[in-house]
Amino acid sequence: MTSSSNSNGTSGRADGSTGEPRVPLRNGQQGPLKDVIVLDCSMVWAGPYCTKLLGDMGATIIKIEANRQLDSIRGPAIPPPIPLSHYANDDPGEDPWNRSGYFNKTNRNKLGMCMNILMPEGREVFMELAKIADVVIENFGGGVFERMGYGYDVIKAVNDDIVYVSMPPSGNGGPEARYVGYGVAIEQLGGIVARTGYLRDGMPMKSGINYGDPIAGIHTAGYIMTALLHRRKTGRGQYVDLSQRECSINWTGESVLEYQITGEEPTWIGNRDHYMAPSGAYRCQGEDAWVALAVGSDAEWSGLCEAIGRPELRGQYATLEARKAAHAEIDLAISEWTKGRGADDAMTVLQQHGVAAGVSADSRRVVEDPHLKARSFYPEVDHISAGRHRLVGPAWNMDRTPGAVYAAAPALGQHNDFVLREILGKSEAEVQALRDAGVLETTPAEILAQQEAAKAASGD
Repeated sequence: MTSSSNSNGTSGRADGSTGEPRVPLRNGQQGPLKDVIVLDCSMVWAGPYCTKLLGDMGATIIKIEANRQLDSIRGPAIPPPIPLSHYANDDPGEDPWNRSGYFNKTNRNKLGMCMNILMPEGREVFMELAKIADVVIENFGGGVFERMGYGYDVIKAVNDDIVYVSMPPSGNGGPEARYVGYGVAIEQLGGIVARTGYLRDGMPMKSGINYGDPIAGIHTAGYIMTALLHRRKTGRGQYVDLSQRECSINWTGESVLEYQITGEEPTWIGNRDHYMAPSGAYRCQGEDAWVALAVGSDAEWSGLCEAIGRPELRGQYATLEARKAAHAEIDLAISEWTKGRGADDAMTVLQQHGVAAGVSADSRRVVEDPHLKARSFYPEVDHISAGRHRLVGPAWNMDRTPGAVYAAAPALGQHNDFVLREILGKSEAEVQALRDAGVLETTPAEILAQQEAAKAASGD
């Protein structure tokens, strides 16, 4: 990899790395992407999930918000009597927008800036950041960011080798390009829900967590790395037009292929499987305790029959076709065995007999799982308002270039000064001038309006 001078004026490699960090690294920041700078203008889950993955591997993620347009997963600045968000210690506190579990889970390791990028002074700061960034990412509805004055051509004019990612619900083009959407609609449009539902039920069933968002986030992280690899080889950035809807369709490729070949829609089968039998979730001893299993081979079927003490079933249903035809009867035999056992015990016995089985884990079990604890899966961070808490860790361990969860999510505008002083090199006087002009923000607009109304009412 050869050295070059890129268009933003820094001396370094074509992928933006220099051997020495281009910006100050924070304590614990490490990983193969620690020389990559991402200007994150995305919101909610899809874009922030992508940048979370990049941040876990060391990238410097600068998240941009405005006090009139907070990332909506911070929750409302003034919570209703019945809160819409899960807050640290179930307490919204005096700054609920900083205490949302949803936001704090997805935005760890990021630097947080809150500023008005529509003011001339704010626009100037944003363009300074764009000039040194390797990646700019946004997931507004089609055309919104361009209408704000921050389209690809504008950013490219100051940073010719930028990787610019736009990821609206249905992409930038086609008759639905300007449609808005959340994960619940995207997974429906992407065909995921066509596969989710119970036999003989007449209603599609959403996934529960709106898979459209994280699917798009994972795709986007991969495409960003591909674009950076291309830039490393050629010195040229590019525009990435990503459709969250099309990501979801890629995730359901087999059902799309089935329709293309047969002209028939797949049927809803609940917890069963087209290619494995038996397959399902079976009630165990205890309140709402279940174990799930799937038998994918004749050897696994033999192991299951041994595990549940029904060896005579092995020859009676020796083929996949026979097991599928008698699925209901086999379910009864399995349930008779599992109902007298705890879910963990059932999983252990089944696994000892070579059966792919797992506890149907609720959130408590996931958090307290001894296997995950042994793998140090839940790192702890200190948040300026939410305090010390655990987060889900990366799902991979790299022995040569390990990443890290090293910092809590930013409070609103927490790193305004750090970014301006340490990254852009501005003086205290310059930063103060931005404060005085009203560019820099740390409090939601609704709270400021409430404070002004209270002052007016009191005659101050």
